[in-house]
Amino acid sequence: MDSNTYSNPPPTGRPAGSPGEQPNGLAALTAALDELEGQDLDSFPDAVRAERVPALRRLADRLEGQWLKELAGVDAHGAAGADQDQPARSTASWLRNRLRMGAGTAHSAVRTARALFRGPLPQTAQALVKGELSVAHAKAMVDGTHHLPAHVTAEAEPVLLEAARRLDPPRLRQAVGFLLEVADPEGADAARQRRHGRRGCGCRRPWTTWWRWMGCWSPRLATRSWPLWNPWPARTTPTTPAVVASAPPTP
Repeated sequence: MDSNTYSNPPPTGRPAGSPGEQPNGLAALTAALDELEGQDLDSFPDAVRAERVPALRRLADRLEGQWLKELAGVDAHGAAGADQDQPARSTASWLRNRLRMGAGTAHSAVRTARALFRGPLPQTAQALVKGELSVAHAKAMVDGTHHLPAHVTAEAEPVLLEAARRLDPPRLRQAVGFLLEVADPEGADAARQRRHGRRGCGCRRPWTTWWRWMGCWSPRLATRSWPLWNPWPARTTPTTPAVVASAPPTP
C-alpha cells in the first residue's frame, strides 16, 4: 500500500521546463552523455572497448542507485507531481504517468527505493551508489526480505551483502530464500506453496548440498556471521563417507 499521498501542500516552484531543459545539477551529466554519444567507438583498440563495457555497466548501476535515492526522497516528502504542480495520488502512479512505466515496474521501483534508502538496507544502498553492487543484486535483496520484520532484515544485511559481492543475482535470490527458511519457516512454506500452484513445481536443493552449491559459504562462516544461521550446521553436516570425502574444507 502506498503511503505517499501529500501530507503537506507541495511546493509551487518553477514550472516544468521544456523537454530539453535539465533540472539543477544534471546539466554536467547530460553533457557527459552527449560526449559519449558523439564518440567514434571504432577508433578505440579492442582492449579499450572491452574495458569500457564493464566500466559503463558499473556507472549505469551507480546512476540507477542515485535515481532510487532521489525517488526515495520524493516519496518521503510526498513530492510526487510537484514538478507540474499537480499532486499525485501516489509516487507509483506519478511514475506511471510521468515516465510511462508499467504498474508493476513503478510499484517495484518505489518499494526498492524505500527499502534501500528509508528502510532496513542502508549498507546495500551505500554499496549500490558507490558501484560496489549492481541494481539486480540490490533488488534481489529487497524482494527477498520484503516480508521479513525490519529488525531481522537489518541483522541479516551484512551476511547477505557479503554474499552479493560473491554471487550472481539468481544465486543471491537462493541465499535470501534460505534466510526466509531460517527466519520465517511458515512464511517460506506458504510462499513455496504459492509458487507450486503457479508453476507446478516446489523443488528446492537438499540441505546437505546447499552450502557446497553456494561456493563461498560454509556453515561455520554463516554461524559466526549471523546468529539466525545457527540451525544451518546441523542440516548441512555431511553424514556419509562419500559425502565427507567430496566435501571441500571448511574455512
